[in-house]
Amino acid sequence: MRPTFVSILNVSAVIFAMVTTSGCGGGDDLPRVAVSGSVTVGGAPVPNGVVRFAPSPGTEGPMANCMIADGRYRIPTDEGPVAGSYEVRVHAYNDPNSQPAKPTERVAVPADKLGPKTSPADPEDDENEVATPKPVKEAKRTFNITIPALPAFQQDFSL
Repeated sequence: MRPTFVSILNVSAVIFAMVTTSGCGGGDDLPRVAVSGSVTVGGAPVPNGVVRFAPSPGTEGPMANCMIADGRYRIPTDEGPVAGSYEVRVHAYNDPNSQPAKPTERVAVPADKLGPKTSPADPEDDENEVATPKPVKEAKRTFNITIPALPAFQQDFSL
């Protein structure tokens, strides 16, 4: 009996389906870990950025990443990395589209109501202005960490 074009096509489709699906889902059965923490630069929270967890050699599992917002990041369990060693890349930046914080309003007090000065520096004197840290434009750093086999793990990063 001679094979028909339709039977060859059916057999080819079954073989193609078997080949393309073999090996898929290898990391899906591995338990994932929820990861969260803070990201700071010079002690100040990073306004925006990205945290990427890339498996180190010897760790099988997916890469995981998330955005940093107001100095915090959080990867839920279903999207998190599996337990093992990771190279973590933290990229912090200021979002050019974000709105600057509103300045605090100062209330004027008459000079006769201030009372005696307690320090030689005049608080209204611009020469004695306290230096405030400038926001980071961009900072990158790589860390090597080990994530334990726990339901949740917290890791803080300081750039």
